[in-house]
Amino acid sequence: MLNKSDYDKVFLIDSTGFVLKYWFSMPPVETKNFESISAFLGFSSFVIGLLSKYKPIYISFAFDESLGTCFRNKIYPDYKKSRESAPEELKAQLTLCREFLDVLGLDNNASNTYEADDILYTVAKNVRESGFNSIILTNDKDLYQLVHPGDIWWDYKSKIFYYDGLLDFLGFVPQNLSDFLGLMGDSVDNIPGAPGLGEKTAMTLMSRYKDLENLMINIDSITDHVGMKFKRFIKIIKENKKIIYLSKKLATLEYVDDLNNDLSSLKRETIDFKKLEAFLIKTGMKEGQRNSWLRDIKKLVVL
Repeated sequence: MLNKSDYDKVFLIDSTGFVLKYWFSMPPVETKNFESISAFLGFSSFVIGLLSKYKPIYISFAFDESLGTCFRNKIYPDYKKSRESAPEELKAQLTLCREFLDVLGLDNNASNTYEADDILYTVAKNVRESGFNSIILTNDKDLYQLVHPGDIWWDYKSKIFYYDGLLDFLGFVPQNLSDFLGLMGDSVDNIPGAPGLGEKTAMTLMSRYKDLENLMINIDSITDHVGMKFKRFIKIIKENKKIIYLSKKLATLEYVDDLNNDLSSLKRETIDFKKLEAFLIKTGMKEGQRNSWLRDIKKLVVL
């Protein structure tokens, strides 16, 4: 769990992962307007609980809407090719989640060109340059890259990484995670990496050389430092240098220039309860639950 001293950091939420959690774990809740609102109900309950317990002043949510249209698909057409498009029922609930955040006065962003990871990277960089630190709520290891001294990576359960702990865990600075993924690839995102070079080998090499450039400079002396059993990887790395650097590029997070970089845009706004009630009615939520939510949300303090 977080220390109370961390509550004043900026909260950044990898939102799609949380929506999918409830999409897969909760049974359908049908209403007259929607096939189901169960994922929306789960996500919105999570948001209310988060605001109630931690009372963040600054908070931002990022959503994925770029599957198949991301700029990375132009670089490598097979990027994330194994991912299935969201069914219409899920898309409808994702829209409801964003509308809910809007009526609560909470910053949220999505893009057809950039992924949620890029959006979070951008917001975290802007936050850091404004003199603040971030708490990144996610279960995505790719977002280790966002963690600088003073930041926190948290899966909102039991796993939490401060910068020093993450540095010890990885063996290299989190910002060089794309070098690591360039070597080993990522089957989930269909990033190829060097064939035959797995996670354990990539971790050993990164722990020794810290980044891809230093590894390439010292490629011929690998066996002197990490043992003869790594001799065969010298040839693999040399023969696949191009694909390694392509993989690194795919794994590197990009800054989104047209995203608002003003910290004040992340500050919670006053809630319009008339709009909120009208929105909850639109979802088809039952009256008893709707009134319960309105009572809970009215307790939320906007500082």
